[in-house]
Amino acid sequence: MRETIILIDDHLEEGSRLARYLTLHGFEVICDGYHSPALPDLFRRHQPALILLNLAEPRLAGLQLCAEIRRSLDTPLLFISSLNEDSLKIEALRTGGDDYLTRPFSLEILLARIQAHIRRHRRAFPANRKHLLLYPDLEVDLLERRVTAGGSEVRLSSKEFNLLALLAKHPNQVYAIEALHEMLWGESRMSELRTVMVHIYNLRQKIEKDPRKPRYIHTVRGAGYKFEWLESGRR
Repeated sequence: MRETIILIDDHLEEGSRLARYLTLHGFEVICDGYHSPALPDLFRRHQPALILLNLAEPRLAGLQLCAEIRRSLDTPLLFISSLNEDSLKIEALRTGGDDYLTRPFSLEILLARIQAHIRRHRRAFPANRKHLLLYPDLEVDLLERRVTAGGSEVRLSSKEFNLLALLAKHPNQVYAIEALHEMLWGESRMSELRTVMVHIYNLRQKIEKDPRKPRYIHTVRGAGYKFEWLESGRR
């Protein structure tokens, strides 16, 4: 069965060229634009193996779309762009992108990156257990919205669960406080960013054996938060 890639690109000519190449290499490619009302239905019906998002001006539209996708999907997401600013690349990755490839690039490199991300995601989330995030002394059931820490079920609020699920689905990825607030609360006003800090504190109290020396939820000074995981430690 051919795996599906959803390509989000408002530039039809470039998008068509990429789609033809990837189709020749065994993928089913579905193209759509940034503002298409059909995107949520495409994600739901096709369950893509990877999302390709062309980041162009206005760049904020692409970053916002990535954040919106990350609220419901953990599918690998690869940015492709002619914009080559380090600050933009960092923001794109913090918002939820898994990779950022700058034009000009060879199609062979793009294909290799796509295959690597799909392979890594498949290993991390086997199809029959994709709804379970399993770590030593911590289990997050995305389907039942249940969390077990140290062998005991932990009661989390809806927002606490969403925050933990987002971080645990993307281990070692650093999220800025502003990005977390926008993804989970839909806005990022400076006056309300303390909400994220309070929820992080509450999560540590509930899932960490020693909240003062957390095993999983780490503060990255000057950058934000991450769920730390060394691959050898996962069950």
